[in-house]
Amino acid sequence: MEKARGVRTERIPLGKLEVGQVLTTTLLDEKGQVLLAKGKQITRPFLERLKARGQEYVLLEILEEVEAVAATEDVPLEVKKKTLEDLQDTLTALSQKKSASIQPLEQDVRRFVKGVRDHREVVIPIIQLKKHDDFTFTHSLNVSVIAVFLGKFLGLGEEEIRLLGLGALLHDLGKLHIPQEILQKSQPLTPEEYRIIEKHPVTALKILDEYAAIGGRIKNVAFEHHEKLDGSGYPRRLFGRDISLLAQITAVADIYEALTSDRPYRKALPLFEVVEYLMGNAGYKLDEKVVTTFVSHISPYQVGDVVRLSSGEEAVVARLNPILPFRPFVRLRIKRPDGTVVLSEEIDLSRSLILTIVGEIELQSQIQVE
Repeated sequence: MEKARGVRTERIPLGKLEVGQVLTTTLLDEKGQVLLAKGKQITRPFLERLKARGQEYVLLEILEEVEAVAATEDVPLEVKKKTLEDLQDTLTALSQKKSASIQPLEQDVRRFVKGVRDHREVVIPIIQLKKHDDFTFTHSLNVSVIAVFLGKFLGLGEEEIRLLGLGALLHDLGKLHIPQEILQKSQPLTPEEYRIIEKHPVTALKILDEYAAIGGRIKNVAFEHHEKLDGSGYPRRLFGRDISLLAQITAVADIYEALTSDRPYRKALPLFEVVEYLMGNAGYKLDEKVVTTFVSHISPYQVGDVVRLSSGEEAVVARLNPILPFRPFVRLRIKRPDGTVVLSEEIDLSRSLILTIVGEIELQSQIQVE
């Protein structure tokens, strides 16, 4: 398998640096700010300035090679379609207080877990089912798939991941009791409408409490996924460790999926904005370990995506880079005089200083449900 080049940092004592050394890599401070660029010579005044400001350690950028990742399917499309049907039937029956069983969903989640266990990538494949008129159902399915992958990368056991996946499927059950004119409203919500929205976790818990077969940890996901570490969430304004881990994982998956989806009141946000939002709330409103694990395992691109490069050329994503996910392997789309398109040899964007992706032309990785 070919190698992808990535970057890590190595922390070394300031005393290891010597006057006259020429850097073969970039020198950083412990906040990641560049102190001295590759190819520059270390001088005595430079070292004295670092000592004067109390600098005891510096970071060296180290290039390393790892196996490049070829994307594979995460959870088969037929499993997702079957789960979507089961989810719609089950949530509708639960919300209408009809006789219902979550056994079909349990079987679906077991298939998810198997797909995740067998998945060989080190990135979460953000391949989503999209069907705008059934947002609550497709959103819940996408959140469950993302949460299950996230649970795997957080090191949860298989039973924990199963409970996580099932709780995530049921997390928005209470929204089926919210009028569509509120859920689909394109204008800002009124304070009263916000209060109605904030009741959906309580509604979900009341419904789920009527089913003895549904365990408490699953119910907690539906009840607590809008709680925040700083107590600013709802419905109970819980703090920190009072919020269950499975709910905190679901919260990150929920926010990501919601912000990257088109809604009546806004278009989907670019991935970099969503990542900035998640990182900005890590350790403050959202669990820091959950957020950093998620961000370090998502890929902004999928194999087959058509992108525009900074050179103005079009390219197809050929393979993913697990260390530098924003720098995948691409192949240029070359148009012949006769109108046909051929692909160039692979280009490793992690090795290019000037060639970057500036936008997507198509989103071929999105799976449409007919």
